[in-house]
Amino acid sequence: MAQKQMNILIIGAGRAGSALIKMLKDDPSVKIAGIVDKDDKAPGFKLAQQLKIPTSKTWKKMIEGGPDEVINATGSDDAHEALLKDKPENTVVVSSVIAKTLWFMAKEYEMVEKKIKEAKEEVEAHEWGVAKTNDAIKLLYKELEEKNKELQELDRLKSDFISTVSHELRTPLAITKEGITLIQDGVLGEINEKQAKVLVTARDSIDRLARLITGLLDISKIETGNIEIKKSLISVTKVAQQVASFFETKAADKGLEMKMSLPEEEVDAYADNDRIIQVFTNLIGNALKFTDEGHIEISVEEKEDEIECSVEDTGKGVPKEDISKMFVKFQQIDRVHGDGERGTGLGLSIAKSIIEMHEGRIWVESEVGKGTKFIFTLPKYADDVLLKEYVSSGIEEAKKNNSKMSLMVLSIDNFTKAKELISEEKIYSALKGVEGVLKNSFNHSGGAALKDSHECIVILPNSGKQDALSAEGRLKQAVDDYLMRENLADKIKLKFRRVTYPDQASNSEELIKEAMEK
Repeated sequence: MAQKQMNILIIGAGRAGSALIKMLKDDPSVKIAGIVDKDDKAPGFKLAQQLKIPTSKTWKKMIEGGPDEVINATGSDDAHEALLKDKPENTVVVSSVIAKTLWFMAKEYEMVEKKIKEAKEEVEAHEWGVAKTNDAIKLLYKELEEKNKELQELDRLKSDFISTVSHELRTPLAITKEGITLIQDGVLGEINEKQAKVLVTARDSIDRLARLITGLLDISKIETGNIEIKKSLISVTKVAQQVASFFETKAADKGLEMKMSLPEEEVDAYADNDRIIQVFTNLIGNALKFTDEGHIEISVEEKEDEIECSVEDTGKGVPKEDISKMFVKFQQIDRVHGDGERGTGLGLSIAKSIIEMHEGRIWVESEVGKGTKFIFTLPKYADDVLLKEYVSSGIEEAKKNNSKMSLMVLSIDNFTKAKELISEEKIYSALKGVEGVLKNSFNHSGGAALKDSHECIVILPNSGKQDALSAEGRLKQAVDDYLMRENLADKIKLKFRRVTYPDQASNSEELIKEAMEK
């Protein structure tokens, strides 16, 4: 059952009366029976008329209608006394104290309503500002997107230009260098000492320009994503030794000692041999440029999850604020004008890109006056992961060249009996020796030998069934010779199995499984 509304008559249409109207107009339990005020221009009067609430300048007729309550919003005690005399018997005139309280409440309500209105306006203004800002951001984003596309196109054109010009310069440079060499060698007649010095300077300048062209080509390929990484199982220790030996004479000429800190056993990584040589070359060459006394040390260390390599020198060092710039293209930190070593400013940037392509890390530690150390890492792969990587890469290469690839597994056929004859440690050592023999027996690029506790797995790219059969014969002979030399021929018997893609398997998983189970 609906609650009966209370009829209320408000006396006074000033600020308090106006506030009361606003406060009570939406209350479902209240009905405003009328508004009374002598001044028909009062704000409550106008508000009541807008809300279609009855209005009057006197309360005589309105009070006769018998409202439930009369609220004196004038704040006048005289008006309160007069209302008590004129009200009907069942009408309640709110006491002056309550009336004043309501009046103060109404004023407070009016103030709150004003603040709410101001806050609403402020929120609306903020929303308008946010909307405008969003529109501006969208416009800026669109402009940035367009500029980015333009920059990408310019960058592509720049890379194409560098690549084209670099290729075009290589031939005339080679011809010029060959001509200078012919003169230096006296083929075209004798030259005096002064001429010889000029020719040496010219040849050195050509070599430097050639290095710059090579660097520009590498950077261009890296930026356009056209650089090719050909991974295989390589000995990082051998690579480090090979590059270090190349710089030994130059280091000796400067009075520098070339140190090596390498583990006793070779450390293998799945990487691009030529590119890792390039990284070591760039780092050692950089160390030589900025080291006048002391030594350069090349280190390789095998850790649990990665291989850590470093090139450390006792050169001038780099200020802390410049370290972050060292891998930026064309940056030459702390260069000295005039004679002396000069670089292209590309070597470190290229080294960083190559290491990152191998999913490794590279960083630098340096202190002014004490030297600089470049450290880079290469990831280590578990044997099964490495095998899948190798086989997948071989299959992709076979697809690309429309060729075939074969997988060969050498396992110890009498493993249980071999353990009785020799120790398991000896078996492992023998298998490691077999792995070395297999690696040394490859006469084509891309061949690899992977070893676990009982087996050696040989990957033969660009090899069909017949090629694999021929390779098996050569490898078997090499392994038999090794076992004979080690006096193990009568103790270890090896079994050869082979499988070829795509003749016997259509993908890497099938190829590996077939080779293991065959």
